[in-house]
Amino acid sequence: MSTNVKISIQYLLFAILFIGISFFNAYFFWWRIDNGTEEFFIIVFSVMICWIGIGYLSTMVSGKIVFKNLKEVGFISPFTLVLSGFLYEKKGLQIAKKFKTTFSSFAFPILIFFIFLFYQMVHFVEKNDLAHYRIEKQAIIEEISYYKGSKRACVVFDFDKKRLEK
Repeated sequence: MSTNVKISIQYLLFAILFIGISFFNAYFFWWRIDNGTEEFFIIVFSVMICWIGIGYLSTMVSGKIVFKNLKEVGFISPFTLVLSGFLYEKKGLQIAKKFKTTFSSFAFPILIFFIFLFYQMVHFVEKNDLAHYRIEKQAIIEEISYYKGSKRACVVFDFDKKRLEK
């Protein structure tokens, strides 16, 4: 197996690992999200993890476009590129600019694509679950009260023979 293929496999494994973890995290916490809770931060954190995976993917694609041969640069993490100015020091300003432009023009559309893909996946699951596993139950709202000086409400209701307060 050539060095180019080994380096490409490394990039793909890191990208799949980070993007997969972010999708699992976001999907797991999507159903638990409540306004003003820490689950929303976990969704944002999942997007950041996805961005790291896209960074590895974009580094691989940009390396193949700019250098035509990944062996010339080897395996570089996106953090090395950003924090240490690796390409500027080793290859010069013009190549670093070309790499940065290629990286950006590939990475941002891919991030938007993955966010759209996640939204479509969640929408499909919601639609599929409602169509096939719909279970209708009755919820009785007993009380709605507002905290003093706040727009947030406290709702007490009975659902499935349990008293819940949210």
